[in-house]
Parts: sequence; structure tokens; C-alpha cells
Amino acid sequence: MRTRAVMLALALAAAPLAAQQRAPRPAPAARARPDSAAADTAAQPITYLREVYNYRGGPRDPFLALITAADVGVQISDLRLVAITYDSRGGGSVAVVRAKDNPRALRLRRGDTIGRLRVLQIRQYSVVFQIEEFGFERQEELTLQRPEANR
Repeated sequence: MRTRAVMLALALAAAPLAAQQRAPRPAPAARARPDSAAADTAAQPITYLREVYNYRGGPRDPFLALITAADVGVQISDLRLVAITYDSRGGGSVAVVRAKDNPRALRLRRGDTIGRLRVLQIRQYSVVFQIEEFGFERQEELTLQRPEANR
């Protein structure tokens, strides 16, 4: 059974090569005239054949990305820290951030999450986020742009 399938696959692969070898070649005079070549290509539509692959093996297709754009969500580079109301006693600090693609401001408190970002700490001029990627955690800080720093 397997030998028959291999022979069939070889025969199908060799068929286009045999057809190319048997195809008549155009006369050299026809190649030299550009007017006839333009007329031939205009009359014949060009068709493209594309091989399509469908994985039906195991539980996950190994050729697909592990993480999609929808899974990524908001990234720290997409956020801009707009304002902070800081409570030195540590209970009521609020950070206001805006995403690049969303004009609506988000109010964040300690422990809030946006996608894979979690607010660890709100300081007087910055917010510390914990980012979880592929089972690893890292921390990044988003700093408020103060007017005196821009001069």
C-alpha cells in the first residue's frame, strides 16, 4: 500500500517535467518579433498555482505562532503616563495612563492589570509594572514627563 502511494507521488511529480520536454518549442523567428509575443501574452490569461498546506497531525500546528496579536494585548511601549495622584501613606495612589490606539484614559491602582501588565507600585513620578511573558516575569517603569525635564 505504501509502495503504491510512493509510486503514485513520483508519477505525479514527473508528469509536468515530461510535458515540458514534449512541448513544441516556438520558432526562432517568432521569438524575434516582439509584436507577436505581446499578442500571445494578451490572449492567454496567466494562472498561478499555489500549494496549500493543512496540518492535521497532533494537537497543535507547529507552524503557527505561539502568541498571536490578540494575545499580546497592550504593551508598555504603547502606554503614556498622563498623571499621578500620589498618596504618601500608600493606600490611595492612582495613575492615569493612555494607550496609543485608545483616546480614553485608564485609571490604575496598585494590583490592576491591563493585558499582561500588572501595576506593582505607584510612586510619586512613576509607575512600576510587572510583565509576564512565556512564564517569566520582569519589571518595567513608566515615568511621568515633568515640565522641568522638557526644558
